Amino acid sequence: MLNPLATFRRSVYHSALATTLAYVPAAIAIMVVVAAGLAAYFTVSAESPADRDLQLEVITALEEQPGLGPGEALNELTATKGGGTPRLRAGKLTGGTHWLMIDLEPADVSTRNQLKLESLRLQRGEFWLFASKTDGEWDLVAELPWNPIRDGVSIAIPKYTGISLKVLGRFSTDSFNRPSVRLVQDEATLNAGQFRFERQGGLLLGSLLMLAMFSLLIAAFNRDMVFLLFGAWLITSLRVAAQNGGWDLNWIGLELGNSAQRLVLRLSLVAHFVLSLGLFEALFRTELTKLGLRRYVWSVLLSVVIVTTLVSHFFPSQSLNVIWVFGFASIILITVSVAQIIRTHPNVIAYWYAIGWGITAAGLIGEIAYASGVTDEAPKLLNSQVSALASALVMAIALAARMNEERAARVTAQNRAVSALQRFRENYNTMPVGLFSMRDDGTILEYNPAFGVMFDLPPPSQYREPKSWAEVANQHALESLIRQADESRLTDTEIAISSREGGRRWLHMRALRKQGRIETWIEDVTARKEAEGRLQFLADHDSLTGLLNRRGFNGHLERAIAASRERSICFAYVDLDRFKLVNDLFGHVAGDQILRQMSTRTRSVIRPPHIAARVGGDEFVVVINDMSLETARALCEELRRALSERPYQHQDKAFSVAASIGVIQLAPEMTPRDALTASDRACAEAKKAGGSTVVALGSRSSELTTYLDEIKLVANMRERLPVENFFTQLQPIVSLRTPYASLSYEVLVRMRDGAGAVVPPGRFIAAAERNGLMSQIDRWVLRSTLEWLDENPDHRERLGFCTINLSGASLNDEKFLQDTIALIRNHPDATQRVCFEITESVALYDLKTTRRFVDRVKSFGARVALDDFGAGYTSFSYLKELPGDFVKIDGSFIRDVNLNPANHAITRAIVDLSHEIGMACVAEWAENAEIVRTLMDLNVDYAQGFGLCRPVDRERLLHAEHGMSLVQDTQVIEVLGHHAPPARRRNGITGRRSILSV
Repeated sequence: MLNPLATFRRSVYHSALATTLAYVPAAIAIMVVVAAGLAAYFTVSAESPADRDLQLEVITALEEQPGLGPGEALNELTATKGGGTPRLRAGKLTGGTHWLMIDLEPADVSTRNQLKLESLRLQRGEFWLFASKTDGEWDLVAELPWNPIRDGVSIAIPKYTGISLKVLGRFSTDSFNRPSVRLVQDEATLNAGQFRFERQGGLLLGSLLMLAMFSLLIAAFNRDMVFLLFGAWLITSLRVAAQNGGWDLNWIGLELGNSAQRLVLRLSLVAHFVLSLGLFEALFRTELTKLGLRRYVWSVLLSVVIVTTLVSHFFPSQSLNVIWVFGFASIILITVSVAQIIRTHPNVIAYWYAIGWGITAAGLIGEIAYASGVTDEAPKLLNSQVSALASALVMAIALAARMNEERAARVTAQNRAVSALQRFRENYNTMPVGLFSMRDDGTILEYNPAFGVMFDLPPPSQYREPKSWAEVANQHALESLIRQADESRLTDTEIAISSREGGRRWLHMRALRKQGRIETWIEDVTARKEAEGRLQFLADHDSLTGLLNRRGFNGHLERAIAASRERSICFAYVDLDRFKLVNDLFGHVAGDQILRQMSTRTRSVIRPPHIAARVGGDEFVVVINDMSLETARALCEELRRALSERPYQHQDKAFSVAASIGVIQLAPEMTPRDALTASDRACAEAKKAGGSTVVALGSRSSELTTYLDEIKLVANMRERLPVENFFTQLQPIVSLRTPYASLSYEVLVRMRDGAGAVVPPGRFIAAAERNGLMSQIDRWVLRSTLEWLDENPDHRERLGFCTINLSGASLNDEKFLQDTIALIRNHPDATQRVCFEITESVALYDLKTTRRFVDRVKSFGARVALDDFGAGYTSFSYLKELPGDFVKIDGSFIRDVNLNPANHAITRAIVDLSHEIGMACVAEWAENAEIVRTLMDLNVDYAQGFGLCRPVDRERLLHAEHGMSLVQDTQVIEVLGHHAPPARRRNGITGRRSILSV
């Protein structure tokens, strides 16, 4: 949160700083005037040399072969005019011995007798005067003495009238500049030129140093990198201009050797070009970035540094050439970039910089051309001295324009900041939430009007006596705020304090620790909290009874299960008997009234720490804390009496409604769903006992143990369904008519538990049906059977049929029916051998859906068997509506067919009826030879049961030829053998070994 006072103080400081910096452009303007005057002076001095000095041409060459005499040197220089010979190499001054030649015409020396070689520092030298002869040859007439002066060397020329002269010199020098030769009138004129040279050097040195120092002061004061670069650039410009003008290090009193002089020159030139690029990049960084040229500037800058360093180290004689090449490249790059900036982003700074850079480039190019011998005459108007001062002048104007733009931007930003501060103060005072600042000790420093109204404080303008936040709210609020405040982020917290009316007041606070203060935003959220509380109550409670609903009760149940590790906690399930009858006969208004009265009676018995909830229409649950099962049962018995023994009143009617209660003891390994289901099972046991009773299932009761085992079993099935848990076995179905010519069986699903033991089918199938897993199991059995039959085509061809049971859940699952059609479509050959078993009760539940399924599977060649026929409420229309292929007579008739005449008669009737409508019969539970004989007498077609063969692994049937090969009971074999052909009977009875005995 912003602090308005601190913001105001910072704005005042920046305002004072801006005012101080406002005078900098004026000071720059003064320096510009000074620089302009000096530039004009140097220009006039260059254009108007004193006393009519005469500029002469000079030819220089490096001695390639030692031992060259003056006459020979003169002839070679005269013949080639400086073009170079094998013994003399033309060019600029480098290390070694050099020769020079100067032509003097008779008119030149008639009035002038002093020869001045500017910018030439000699280590040693010899000069000769040659005069022309009538035959065109040159005659050595004198050896000329020379004198070192401040700006070079002077030589007195003897008077010779009417003849041409040549001055020849041989020397070694510390200079690097190409010498400029002037013929002056006399020694007085020479001395006057010396004075002018000294004055110009002092003015150049002083002016550029003054500009540089002033720029560096501005950079230090303003922390501006541009002025720092400009100051450094002025110093390097001074060094380059002074070197080109003859004001070298010897002139200022530094006596350095040739190698040191050359090193200083190289460093000065490299620094000048690098700083030129750096200053340009700093001035126009934004524009260069937009144009994509910034990377090129940096590439050239780094190349200048790296390449010149390497060349200076490995090829020092070529370093100056390389530096001038990079200098020329820098000039081209900056020129092109400035042109692009002016074209795309025109501004005053760019225009002034272009002028300044043009002057600098012109001076540099002129000096490079003269130093490299491209031009024979040194530049006069734009020499290095004039260009250095003029460019400094224009660059200073460009920087002044830049500072003026920055000052205008700063003033605009300051005005915006003041306006923003004013708007902030207005917003601060008009905010509808409370804002205040306090110290770490809790003292409130300032606040807005909303905060004052919120806590009955005087208006902020009248806040004189500081108060503590603990005094305004409470000590807990102060400690909470200090603990929550953080410097790195805004923190949120909600606290409750006492209101003036004695109630509870909720405050939402956001705090930020800043500069030794805690800035806080505060809002009264009491109304929201109360509304949330009401909404939470409505969300977690039943609107009719006021008891907890299932959503609100789940959390209590989870905590109770977790706490059952340490203490005894019981859980009761309450269900009203015959309550649906009240709703059906007298309407839901009467039912709602009974439920309200029931909740009142429940609260009178179930009091804290126990918790009651309504989880269904007439279903209630109770968590009973810290009671043993017996004590909890007694409490539930008291609740049953309260709910059952007194009638419920509605208008002029009295209703008797009883309650059945099941109570269990919670265990830590239970889930809330397990607890609800187990208590519901206990309540179901109470209803089975006649209703209006209480059934308690302890942790060791067989019913609860069985149920918990079933829960674990279901969990195991869900986790590993179906491949890892399940496998199939096959129980042969033996033909009673042709036992040696038929092989059929029923596919039975089996399950192993986690330890690998086989689980009884009645246990896991019932659990799977109750928990919605049978469709998945049936789908797996069908898929695995079809795939196995197709994997074993020889066995499939010997097979008559194999039956597969379908559960009621699968037959009424549309998704399962679609998957079944897809599977049998993908396995057409195996489908021809499959027979689906459908129980009578499932088929009659939705006869239309069953008929549609039967028609679809039969269209693919599958067969259908009506399973457990006769066990339910058999209807003859059932046989007529479903076009089945087999009728499987329920085993309850077959088991006692020889003991119960009624079973015998019913079996005969089913067989005859089935045959009449074209269906074959299969008798289940054929347990012994007598039953098999009776079934044969009744013309039953097939039989299966333990008397014939128990279920076996499918690998055992893989190579069986017929059903008789699987029968082990000799009596049954003998009974069946009477129907076999003689040869087969002999093999089957006397000599055959059962496949199961292998």
